[in-house]
Amino acid sequence: MSESKDPEARKSKSEGARQLAAAEEAAKVRFEKAMTELREGAYRFSSKLRGQTEISLEELIDPEGEVVGAIADVEGDAGAIALAVPIELITFDTWLFGQIGDKEELDLKDETHWETWFNFGAWLGETLRRRHGGHWILFGDDPHTWRIGFAKIFLEVAPFAFAEQLLRMGAGAIRRMVTEIEKIRENHAEQLARDGGKEIDRFLAQHYLRLHTVPLGQWMSMDFATFGRLWTKEPTSALIAAIKEAGPRLGPQNQNIVERVVEALGRADQAKPVAAQTSDRGLFEAVAQIVALRRATAPIAIDILERVVVPAMHVGVPESFPPLDEDDLSNLRKGIELFVFFVEVVPHRHQADDEGFLGSIPHEHLSTPYADRNVLEVGKGDWVVVDPGYLVPMLKDLDPQALLDKYDDFVKYLGAQPDAPRRRDDGRMLAETAVRALAELKACVATAMTNKDALVFRILPPPG
Repeated sequence: MSESKDPEARKSKSEGARQLAAAEEAAKVRFEKAMTELREGAYRFSSKLRGQTEISLEELIDPEGEVVGAIADVEGDAGAIALAVPIELITFDTWLFGQIGDKEELDLKDETHWETWFNFGAWLGETLRRRHGGHWILFGDDPHTWRIGFAKIFLEVAPFAFAEQLLRMGAGAIRRMVTEIEKIRENHAEQLARDGGKEIDRFLAQHYLRLHTVPLGQWMSMDFATFGRLWTKEPTSALIAAIKEAGPRLGPQNQNIVERVVEALGRADQAKPVAAQTSDRGLFEAVAQIVALRRATAPIAIDILERVVVPAMHVGVPESFPPLDEDDLSNLRKGIELFVFFVEVVPHRHQADDEGFLGSIPHEHLSTPYADRNVLEVGKGDWVVVDPGYLVPMLKDLDPQALLDKYDDFVKYLGAQPDAPRRRDDGRMLAETAVRALAELKACVATAMTNKDALVFRILPPPG
């Protein structure tokens, strides 16, 4: 495509590039400033403790040290714990809560309290990052939202939120701190053993950033026949009764949602159907999930769904692998993840509609669950009803474990190609994610077909 000769267009493009570069530089400056504050805060905390108590925090959390050993020896026995708490923990507890002074509890509006909390959280985060390898993920200016994402295991922790919990906990807080740090070390030790003693950095900062920035996709099998009758034909009083009956199966953690829905419906005319009284999309969806949901898949990042899971469904379980051409070898040299490479180069058993929904499903197999509109805005949260019968041929004979085994064979196949670069298997986790998602989708589609349910797809916002 040739570059525009319009001076205004070039000027606009130049200004956009300048603004982007300025934003990136500002973000870099903020990150470097925060990292300096974290390193200095961690040093101040450990240095002050050592200077006033002669306690070395490194020795306190040493897995071969007396403190960790004493905690492990009496784990779970409350009486033994009370008698065997190492003196270092008691001293640390006393010193830490002494930093709060004569106030009854932590007050982050107090400058001294805030500094103690910040330095403590910085020490926790920096200690874990340096010990195991990982990345600070900094969201905004509030340290409560800052995270450590580990490089060798997929685990994210919030050091400052944990520091506040400990400071508000009182006696026993430091014992819990040592215990949690040791659990993280054990998780890393187990991964090291699985990796044959090789330390492998699998996860980058962007893997963790995606957790908080990429929307999620989810499939649901829903009894829309019953729900439609309750919503459009039965009196509102009957709908409320159905909600109260179905509510307990959602678990106690969701009862406040059920109560709010019942409260909202209680303001309607109880003798008339609710559909004639409101077009509230949020209320429609909340009620549907309470009374009509039979099965749902775990939410999964939408880009993984579109780029990996759906293509893997079309690949099926291949019988053989194709020869690699120069373009394929070039992609391997550029570092493409091996499971992404697998679904790209292995011929698809089932043809996808590249212009269809999720790059797969023709639009004639889609419909809307909403009575008041035909145009769907899935990216803005609209639900879309998908004909489950369209997916049946691709899923009915798909064995997720067999697909995973074939992927393992594919990795061996690549290793045997003389012109292919030697690559470690960096796609196994993605492969496992894909086959789990396909197994759940297969079960969800089977439920929809058996019960003549609607198969519904929705996009959820990032979890945090």
